[in-house]
Amino acid sequence: MKKPLPKLRIGAEAYERIEALARDLLAACRHEADNGATIFYPDTGGAYQAMWTRDFAYMVEYAGQLMDAGEILGGIDYLLGGQRDDGVIPDRVCSDGTPIYHAGPVKQPLGGEPPTDNAQFMVKAVFAYCKLTGDFKAFLERRDALYRGMESVPLSDDGLVFVDANRPHSAYGFTDTVAKTGKVLFSSLLYWEACQVLAEMLRQCEYHDEALEWYEAAEGAGKPLGQFYDDGFGMFRAASEDCNQIDLWGSAYACVNRAASKGQANRVADFFLAAWDQCFHKGHVRHLPGRETWQRLLLNIGPETYQNGAFWAVPTGWCAQTINLLNEGAAARLIRDCLAQWEAEGVYECIGPYTQPKAAGYVASATNMLGACRP
Repeated sequence: MKKPLPKLRIGAEAYERIEALARDLLAACRHEADNGATIFYPDTGGAYQAMWTRDFAYMVEYAGQLMDAGEILGGIDYLLGGQRDDGVIPDRVCSDGTPIYHAGPVKQPLGGEPPTDNAQFMVKAVFAYCKLTGDFKAFLERRDALYRGMESVPLSDDGLVFVDANRPHSAYGFTDTVAKTGKVLFSSLLYWEACQVLAEMLRQCEYHDEALEWYEAAEGAGKPLGQFYDDGFGMFRAASEDCNQIDLWGSAYACVNRAASKGQANRVADFFLAAWDQCFHKGHVRHLPGRETWQRLLLNIGPETYQNGAFWAVPTGWCAQTINLLNEGAAARLIRDCLAQWEAEGVYECIGPYTQPKAAGYVASATNMLGACRP
């Protein structure tokens, strides 16, 4: 399994400021479910009142050391308790225990099928817990549920995550209003990563035959990822059909988890450096460069707002790690700009020069950055 890109060294003082923000947000987003379980909302301002699988996975992966291990495992089981009979992992589970499988509001689902990323995030959450605690027995007790989740992810003939253009629905949940169709980049990166993670956990448990099967699945999922790379721009595209557009988040993540080759990663870093003002605002990151908007949407989202043009901190750390390949000073600047904005205005889900900030106290903004940095 490939190691991710190195974390960015930012100095003890800056690291401690980010860590303090993440710790406070993690404490404030804890809630008690109706059955007494501790669950974690994505934000502290009340915008999202349920426990989302991908948000929780990011918390555990990037800031699990700030969380109680028993509450992490309890959160994993709270989400797995909502798994559907066909293996689908819920997008979120409400405080009364009701699982929601589709993206978007309960009464206004975004497409007819579940998002294509929750199974991978569930695998990653379990792996993060096991690395944190050494409790790989917990994985063995849940591996059948994780297998069924992975088997529910729709794949193309060549092993990439696929969304039918005739039945558009959410792919990666941080673009759940966007109708990416055909082969989709971000969920495919997550699928490749989750296959590797399953293999690694099985190896740790000395289940070597099963580990080999998932290593082979990872190899099969990794080979076609190059289809998304656009050599002309030196960036990765979000999807093969609708929304076949330059994906800033996906390009950075492909570099961080080493799906991109060294040459490709350097070109992604160069793109960010050359198009800085088209990608970044106060240390936050747009989904698409410039003032480009998505070609097809599942919900009417206005230009320059939310997932159609606002700027987010969730991928800031990935972008900084990527830029660090070529320019350590610029990478540190991106982190400093974001931290300064947080300390002046607060941590939000997204901001922008043309929109109001959304979802105060957004936890993954801080935890994801913490995971990309070191003192």
